[in-house]
Amino acid sequence: MLQTVGGVEMALPAWKEHGKSVETENGYVDKQDARGNRAAVFWDMDPRPGPISSDEARVALGNAEEIGAQQIAGHPARIFRTMRGSAAVWRCDKTARILRVISQGSIDASDLAAHVRCHAVAATGNGEVPTAASTVLGAGWTFGNRSKGSISWMRDDAVLTYFAGSTLPGPRDADAARVAAPAWVAAAGLSDAVLTGAASTIGPQGHPAVLVHGAGTLQGRAVRWSLIFWRCLQRQKTFAAIVFSQTAPEDSALLSARCHG
Repeated sequence: MLQTVGGVEMALPAWKEHGKSVETENGYVDKQDARGNRAAVFWDMDPRPGPISSDEARVALGNAEEIGAQQIAGHPARIFRTMRGSAAVWRCDKTARILRVISQGSIDASDLAAHVRCHAVAATGNGEVPTAASTVLGAGWTFGNRSKGSISWMRDDAVLTYFAGSTLPGPRDADAARVAAPAWVAAAGLSDAVLTGAASTIGPQGHPAVLVHGAGTLQGRAVRWSLIFWRCLQRQKTFAAIVFSQTAPEDSALLSARCHG
């Protein structure tokens, strides 16, 4: 049955809906039947550039084995075998979203994904981006710009960017954060990311977090950056924020993010 939800066009079986969210930034349609068959499509804001990597796809799916590749709506996708079925994962650069097709039972995820159009309708939302607590951020910061899935602030040569929250899990330790960091550094407009350290810490509003430090370039100029990942327990979403400058970036600026309340 052809339907469009949250700007995503799909053709799922006419089974009972076990969940649905029509949000363009973080939404899903999940259908199941009485025999244990399942067909679901999930999407989240994701401003990271380029096709999805194998590591990113595994984070999105959890325990899964990659078994192939497929073009979906013009995007390179990765196909996985899961514990109960199969899945397809890809990133849509036109809407800055990551999409997952999950299948269990009689229908293969590759077949379901072939009928998904992730940019059938223009996605105009910016996602659930944290706000800034001015008392924590400090004086001198001014609004920079708003992009799909992010908002930036500037002060002198420093840039602070908050990324939109995702229902997907984020890095839980330093090793995972090191793997995830380069793609988010690229989403902030930097290149040539070099990691210099990572450690667990206390993040915005007291949430458990992982902080990563590194260096890179911005239009040929050397910069240093600090990137933080945290899980908002109240909203059950993963957030990321980065600050960079030509001198030492202020890690304290990352703690100004307000993801709930």
